[in-house]
Amino acid sequence: MKLSIIIPVYNAEKYLQKCLESVFQQNLKTQDFEVVCINDGSTDSTSKILKEFQKKYINIILEDQENSGEAISRNRALVLSKGEYVTFLDSDDYYDEFALSKALHSVESQNLDILYLKINHISEDYQFIQSLPNLSNNEILSGLQHERRPFPATIYKKTVIGDILFPLNIIVGPDSVFNALVQSNAKRVSYSSELVYNYLVRPNSLSKKAITEEGYQGFMNAISILDEYKHQHFSPENAEAQQYFDKVILVFITRIVELHILPNLYQPKYVELKKLLLEKGYWHLATSIAEKYPYFDVSFSKFSRHQKKLIFKTKVYQLIQKIKKL
Repeated sequence: MKLSIIIPVYNAEKYLQKCLESVFQQNLKTQDFEVVCINDGSTDSTSKILKEFQKKYINIILEDQENSGEAISRNRALVLSKGEYVTFLDSDDYYDEFALSKALHSVESQNLDILYLKINHISEDYQFIQSLPNLSNNEILSGLQHERRPFPATIYKKTVIGDILFPLNIIVGPDSVFNALVQSNAKRVSYSSELVYNYLVRPNSLSKKAITEEGYQGFMNAISILDEYKHQHFSPENAEAQQYFDKVILVFITRIVELHILPNLYQPKYVELKKLLLEKGYWHLATSIAEKYPYFDVSFSKFSRHQKKLIFKTKVYQLIQKIKKL
């Protein structure tokens, strides 16, 4: 078995048909790939659609479970998967024609650990919106050197994933942590602008979850998980690894600052974040935050005073603009 395509599915009746059709139109031999679908407690006609495809195609692996979330679904599918390579497909997304067959040829012929596909953003009525910026084509770098790309438009060699799973204590961004950990182990990573994964842009609750207390704790957990993995697998003298993990951890620090500290200038979370970063040795990343939000790396009082001043200036400017329109 060459390739396992993992699709977690929950109430996806509106999009699932197109998603699955795009998989089975990839010009792959039946014996070369499997589609592992985890039905995560769907209550619409998702189960019916999956069973209809299962009757038609013998290489669909279908498992039903109580609603548990995408992370648990993906982890279960990883356990079930038998392919030498693994990729993930969201149930509302789809591939361009022959993208996977060409991708599989690339990873095999170039002995790649990871291959990133180009991502096109598509509207709900399947109109093209934009493409994410390209990376250098055909350049093969180590995982620590290669730029990370958005999950899930990625082909992974199964041995590089090893025993890494999607963390369960992060409600927004477990895929980012999974991808970062796996890529850190990769020796040969590349990107293709010719092979397209179509990402359907539609309203969802992820942004709402990100601003909850559970979302905040998840971001804090992500920092700890990344730091622990770095210490377990890389020496302090490995400068590339230190820079790589700094960059990933900075993403989660930024989310905490912008979603949980800035909106209400909430000091307790500033203090908690500062304590974590000092304990883990990442306070130097506060300097990067301070480039955008001055005085963040100095003290909360100076940081908050500066932000309040900016808010006041913005309100005055808006008032002046209103008066000019009268």
